[in-house]
Amino acid sequence: MQVGGKNAPERIPRLGPGVDPARLALTPAEGYLLSRIDGRTSWSELRQIGGLPPAEVERCLGRWLSEGVLVVSAAPQARESKAAPGREPAPARRPAPSIAGRPELDPSLDIPLELQRRILEFGERLDAPYHEILGVPRDADRKALRHAYFQLSKELHPDRYFRRNLGPFAKRLERVFGRVVEAYELLSDPTARAEIERSLAAAAPANATPQASPAAAAAEAAPERAGTPPPRRRPHVFSVPSRMLKERKARAKRFFESGMAAYGAGRWLEAAGAVRLAIAHDPWNAAYKEQFVEVHRRAHDERAKQLVKEAESALELRDYASALRSFEEALQDRPHDADLLRRAARLSFASGGDLRQAKEWAAAAVEIEPRDAAAHRLLGQIFKAAGLEANARRELEIALELDPKDEEARAELRASGPLQALRRLGGKRWVG
Repeated sequence: MQVGGKNAPERIPRLGPGVDPARLALTPAEGYLLSRIDGRTSWSELRQIGGLPPAEVERCLGRWLSEGVLVVSAAPQARESKAAPGREPAPARRPAPSIAGRPELDPSLDIPLELQRRILEFGERLDAPYHEILGVPRDADRKALRHAYFQLSKELHPDRYFRRNLGPFAKRLERVFGRVVEAYELLSDPTARAEIERSLAAAAPANATPQASPAAAAAEAAPERAGTPPPRRRPHVFSVPSRMLKERKARAKRFFESGMAAYGAGRWLEAAGAVRLAIAHDPWNAAYKEQFVEVHRRAHDERAKQLVKEAESALELRDYASALRSFEEALQDRPHDADLLRRAARLSFASGGDLRQAKEWAAAAVEIEPRDAAAHRLLGQIFKAAGLEANARRELEIALELDPKDEEARAELRASGPLQALRRLGGKRWVG
């Protein structure tokens, strides 16, 4: 059955009856494409937003259709309806173009139109409260904040789109993710979060305009009588909330200056903590926020380096569990570091750890560095241990194409038995 013909734009793919996407063997790119299939998005729109070249989208959709993973139905606009007697049938209404109303969208860029639209919509609400930026309740706990942050990081972290042509969306993405980082860091720090609440509480009365009583307003508006001395005016004094707000801003300035001094001396973690408190005491200061993103990045890089050193020390002692924990913590600071993802995946796989987690890390490394032969080989070995022979062969063949001298990949391809992928580490052997 032809699926890509002239009627393709009017066809709506959806999952077939009883299909569980979690049980399908998919590459990360195929998984993203499948996630876009919602029973409302047309075939032609999937070609634009599927995250793959249009020809590859056609190939995947056609294969899934033939395998029963997908079924298609006509779009509601394309269905024929009976015309009233003596009247011309109304022309079928075609779906609006996917870029309608958004002239900034550019199909030629290396990111899907849906993601471009998401970045634009996110950028329009950067002034929202922090909990709304993260999409969590106002009283969300640290666990909920962490989950929300990592979900947004998977989608909006600029490192995910390294070496891609993002056009003007590169700066937009940096700005959006910087705001996400700011929201997460300030809300997940109990001290900073409490100070933000105090700052907002102090500002509310100071920014409000008190209304005078009717009697006072009348007295103020009444003309002065001849010979009557004007009423004595009380000297201006700051209200308690105004004084408090002024003190908090002065304290914020001291925190910021301290943070910049630490930043200049290369003490990134100390600098991040001080700037975080500066923003908490004065959450309206744009200069503090602009500096925070860079300070935060350097602080997280520093923390990740320390954790990698701890992991390497644990590896020397063959304390694989501690090493894996350190790698996992380092990935929280650098979630899109391809080398770190590959090292964590190899250790988890080779030491008999969580095979599913190892697969996710290795697949992420391949997605970030698609020409890394070692990452493809590792992903192939993990697939082989999981009994996914076809996926394993595909990744191992890619590894050999990228590096014909990869004898380990060649040996894995020659070896028989999909469940007998050998795990090696520190002279020990585990059989998956």
